[in-house]
Amino acid sequence: MWRRIVTAALILLAAACVMYAQGRSITNFTVPYTSYLYDFWEKAVPSPQAYLPSRIVLGEDLQVGPLNNPNDLFVSPKGEIYIVDTGNNRIVVADRDFQLLRVISTFGDGDSFKSPMGIFVTAEDHIYVADTGGGRIVHLNPDGSLNRIVPAPQTDIEGVLPANFNYRPLKVGVDQYGRIFVIAQDLYEGFISFSADGQFRGFLGAPRVTPSLADYLWSRFATKEQRQRIRAFLPTEYTNFDLDSEGFIYATSHAEDKEEDEGGIAIKIRRINAKGEDLLRRQGFSIPMGDVEFPNRWSTATRRTSSMLVDITVQPYGVYSVLDGNRGRVFTYDNNGNLLYEFGYWGTDQGQLASPVAIDCLDKTMLVLDSQRRGIVVFEPTDYALLIWAALDAYERGDYYLAERIWGQLLVLNSNFDVAYTGIGRALLRRGEYAEAMKNFKLGNNRAEYSEAFELYRKDLVYAHFPKAFALFVVVLAAFFTARRLRKARRTAPAVQEVAATNPRRRGWVLRTLDSLRFGLYVVVHPFDGFERLKKERRGTPFAATIILALVVLTFVFARQYTGFIFNRVDLSKINLLVEIGSVVLPFLLWTFVNWGLTTLMEGKGTLKDVYVASAFALIPVILTVVPLTIVSNFLIQEEGAFYYMLMGFGLGWAVLLLILGATMVTHEYDFRKTIFTCISTLLGMAFALFLGLLFIALTEQVILFVRQLLTEAIHRT
Repeated sequence: MWRRIVTAALILLAAACVMYAQGRSITNFTVPYTSYLYDFWEKAVPSPQAYLPSRIVLGEDLQVGPLNNPNDLFVSPKGEIYIVDTGNNRIVVADRDFQLLRVISTFGDGDSFKSPMGIFVTAEDHIYVADTGGGRIVHLNPDGSLNRIVPAPQTDIEGVLPANFNYRPLKVGVDQYGRIFVIAQDLYEGFISFSADGQFRGFLGAPRVTPSLADYLWSRFATKEQRQRIRAFLPTEYTNFDLDSEGFIYATSHAEDKEEDEGGIAIKIRRINAKGEDLLRRQGFSIPMGDVEFPNRWSTATRRTSSMLVDITVQPYGVYSVLDGNRGRVFTYDNNGNLLYEFGYWGTDQGQLASPVAIDCLDKTMLVLDSQRRGIVVFEPTDYALLIWAALDAYERGDYYLAERIWGQLLVLNSNFDVAYTGIGRALLRRGEYAEAMKNFKLGNNRAEYSEAFELYRKDLVYAHFPKAFALFVVVLAAFFTARRLRKARRTAPAVQEVAATNPRRRGWVLRTLDSLRFGLYVVVHPFDGFERLKKERRGTPFAATIILALVVLTFVFARQYTGFIFNRVDLSKINLLVEIGSVVLPFLLWTFVNWGLTTLMEGKGTLKDVYVASAFALIPVILTVVPLTIVSNFLIQEEGAFYYMLMGFGLGWAVLLLILGATMVTHEYDFRKTIFTCISTLLGMAFALFLGLLFIALTEQVILFVRQLLTEAIHRT
């Protein structure tokens, strides 16, 4: 009882501490949009609101007149808010309560900004402004006076800078060592790097380009005029960046498919070190990229559906938030790339974003600069977001018991929050409660850390039960050899059995079927002799072949359902038995009929029955490998998965080889070249037959719809 009271008090105290530092959260505010997360299968699931808009701060509220095309926003370590008012060629500075501190429009001997686009403020309050129109970086002292001008990069080495390069800096950042990093317009080499004294040091973090095969082939075979019209294989420019306390660059880009990708998906967020290497952790359900799926109901005629990330801000514990300029959303990820929450929506109503261009955080408050609305939209955290931050803080401090309880409270608010299950699992893992940690990792679909917990749990079981398991193994092994010797001693009349085996027609159909199934084991290890006897001696029956096909179907259903959690990525709640059956039976029947149909035109010796039986017997390796591997997969960890996939591939490859050798080469008495040609033709014929089937279904639906409309029209007219 006392433990529960203390736990509840600790949770409330942690949340209260965060709320006290931040101010009271917003809980009774409605917005015209919903919040969501993405599950393991990258489907949107509902989520509570993490942030809600509280106000919009305009230039008039700061008593500086209307802002004109503002383009950047920065919150200094001391909490001062800097706004780059590009159209008015000035920097507006306000305190954390949005009270005007000063306006910087001139510096030095009456010099002024020329369309500034970016700003960065160091821990010592030194101000760096990307003066785009002036082609320079302006370094100001904390009081706004001029410190120095960092000019355009210059070098004596030919070919380092692009020819006819027009230096137009867009964004600027400075690390703890004083090194300056700049994003420049129309520059594809990455970040421009300057030393602390303003000397050009080269480029950093250029995204590598991987042209598609089609683009490469087209560029090789196109004419000179066509090649001139082909877009150059250039990486997309970075859109914005931020630096963390360790000097790592968190950068966003509007990546496209031609760029270096992760599993076929363009990378839009990077964490770049001093060597230009991308060290961002992408261990979430999908790589950090904003929206993963784009429902049509969210798209409009004037907005692109995919996310275009325009800015990023780094927060404590490795958390970072990115701003989607297309849809006005903010996505926040933890240091492993898990999506914690998202908020915001595109629009012009209260609390919505029309043209967001920059984002930064003021403690736990999120500030989004909207160039079209000419102000800062302020988002305050709800209790849900504050609990997330309290859980992250407790885990970072090593208070795993408190972190577990807070994640549990979050699951009460959002049962779809898989990160909370992972948080509980991590806390239990640190306390040595491996079985409970595995349970929570499984609920959170976290296979990597489930494998880690399972490895420790398995090790404990082995240490605790190895003597008993070894003794049982010895007893079973002795019993097996004893039974084998007794069975060998009782064998009698081998000649009669051999005669019965070579004369299957004299036996009943049940015994013939059993004999045919036993002969299948001989076929898979002696394919040439086995398939020949299968055809000429009729050792294989259609009924036995049907049983094998049914066992293959059951094998795949069994594998889908009972493969170990680490290796099973199927959504078990959506398994359809008819679909599973059709996914095996339909390709098998297509192969059988198309193969038979083609081989009748190519002097094949096999009948439809022969093809059906041989094709079914060729699938026996699938049963022999998939079933035991499915069972074994429940006892393997992720690092041992290479053996699992290797043996699974071996079994499937074995079946394919038998299908080629048995169902085609031996059955139709072809040579190897003709066999390969027939198999390729069969696959093409299957694709064509499937296309005709889908076309027939589509036309049938159209006819049914047309008839239904005619009947509806006739009924209404009468």
